[in-house]
Amino acid sequence: MLVGIRDRWRPAEGHRRETARPLTHVRSLGRGEAAARREARVAVAIAAALYLTGAALTATSLLLPSVEAPGAVFAVATTAVLTAAALWLAVLRRRAGLTLAFFADLWGVVLIAVLCGATGGASSPFALIYFFALGHAAAFQPRRRLLIVSVAVLVAFLAPLAYKGAPETFGAIACVGVVLALLAGMVIHVGFERMRAQRRSLQFLIDASARLDTSLDPQETLRKIAATAVPELAELCVIDLLTGRGSIGESVAAASDPAIAESVERLRRERPLDLAGNHPVAQVLRRGGPMVFPDLTDPSLLDDMAQSEEHRSFIRHAGYRSAAVFPMVARGRTHGVVSFLHLGVNAHYAREDLAVLADLAGRAAMAFDNARLYAERAHVARTLQRSLIPAALPVVAGLELASCFRPAGAGNEVGGDFYDVLDDGDCCWLVVGDVCGKGAEAAALTGFLRHTTIAYAREGMGPASVLLAVNRAMLEQDFEGRFATAILVRLRFDGQQAAATIATAGHPAALIARAGGAIEEHGARGALLGVFPDPVIEDVTTALHARDTLALYTDGLLEAHAPQLILTSERLRDQLTRSAPESARGVVDSLLQLAGPEEQARDDIAILAARPNPRAGH
Repeated sequence: MLVGIRDRWRPAEGHRRETARPLTHVRSLGRGEAAARREARVAVAIAAALYLTGAALTATSLLLPSVEAPGAVFAVATTAVLTAAALWLAVLRRRAGLTLAFFADLWGVVLIAVLCGATGGASSPFALIYFFALGHAAAFQPRRRLLIVSVAVLVAFLAPLAYKGAPETFGAIACVGVVLALLAGMVIHVGFERMRAQRRSLQFLIDASARLDTSLDPQETLRKIAATAVPELAELCVIDLLTGRGSIGESVAAASDPAIAESVERLRRERPLDLAGNHPVAQVLRRGGPMVFPDLTDPSLLDDMAQSEEHRSFIRHAGYRSAAVFPMVARGRTHGVVSFLHLGVNAHYAREDLAVLADLAGRAAMAFDNARLYAERAHVARTLQRSLIPAALPVVAGLELASCFRPAGAGNEVGGDFYDVLDDGDCCWLVVGDVCGKGAEAAALTGFLRHTTIAYAREGMGPASVLLAVNRAMLEQDFEGRFATAILVRLRFDGQQAAATIATAGHPAALIARAGGAIEEHGARGALLGVFPDPVIEDVTTALHARDTLALYTDGLLEAHAPQLILTSERLRDQLTRSAPESARGVVDSLLQLAGPEEQARDDIAILAARPNPRAGH
């Protein structure tokens, strides 16, 4: 890897390093380019207005005591009007650009020179119009073009001396005028450039924030942070994170040359930074504030940075020149350090650059902290959700079981859907339930409902009696008005069939896919759990023959496409009729097809299927 980098960065092979630009020259993509195009159109539009103003001023030549060439004055005025019209046409057709504005400035200098020559030469009052061209170029053109326009104005202003004598006071007036013009031009140019730099920096930070907020995965967020800084802010960006034990751990890098980033990450893995060492990252973490290193070629600083001879050689061949290192602090917690490095000659961070870097480091820290908190919350939710459903279905002799639990969305909140299976020797219990709401409160009720149901089922009561007992237990507890639905099935095996007793409490009825192809519904809705002290919940009995499949599900399946579409039990029956599944797993998969892609789920979905299997010993 190191050999490859040396080959790619060896100056003798003709590699031309691009000198890093200060942030005042940063151009944000997309909206930044659109703003630049709008500014170019404004520049051309203003040039057109200045031409019209100049044409109007030309009419005042009639007030002069003598005009040496009236035809030339008329020609200048006419040409100015025509030029203004052409520039307006370019603006309307969106053909306007800074190059057109630049040539408009130069053409204006030519017309002003002709006007001055026709109205007194060096003593012409129209020489003041040169300020139009100079000021316009100072406001909109880059420094090199401004210099060209300034030279053109100076030459045109002094040109009358070549063919006509100058008044005695011309020298003094010319010196004062030239100095004032240059000062005014530079003030205008610097002011507008600073304004553009601030606008570009703000636009960059807005775009960077938008990119950082597109992911809530901590690792992906770190990659986005580093990539956001390259190449606009640095040729290399490195993020070093603190571990929970207070040491420097994982590192992520991005660079204009991907091989540089890969090597940095590899070197960090092989030789982790020492928090007590003198490396700039360690210094910033100990100080708690940013540090700027304008010359990374300093031998003493190189000794502090290099973790090994290979690392020292890598730093030299990669071309480290300067760096700005900022702590990543969010909500009072330091997560690590982000380092912006220039890899080029004469590339340093100016004072105005540091404010943008500090702002980006703060935004990056907040984005990472948000992703970290989201990941922790999702992990807690997944862990808690797993505790609410069986880790694996039990093996029940004579019964094929299949289940599915699909959390809604990203799964970062605990839902209330659950299922469970109890093998009680001579019978088997199946329960599926749904608690209203999400979060810790819903999880507490879900756990209570699941375990209480199984506990009462072990006492030998019928399904309806079990649910009535669960309802009484819920009312005795303080669940803040939350309610639940449930369906409970008891299967008693008798040879190759099972007697199914079904009780529902505000829950969708059970589906039975008969071996002959018929699809049936069993179980009255019943009353919700946790609402009424004496709900009506009744048992319904049916026989489950060999190769019949019983399916229990939560209403998340029916509402998978809500609010655009609410599925009905009839739609579920049609689905099972068309698919004709031949196993419990087939029934679950067939029903899940109605729910669509997992990432589009609007509510948790729980499905439990059971199928008597005579080959299993009954």
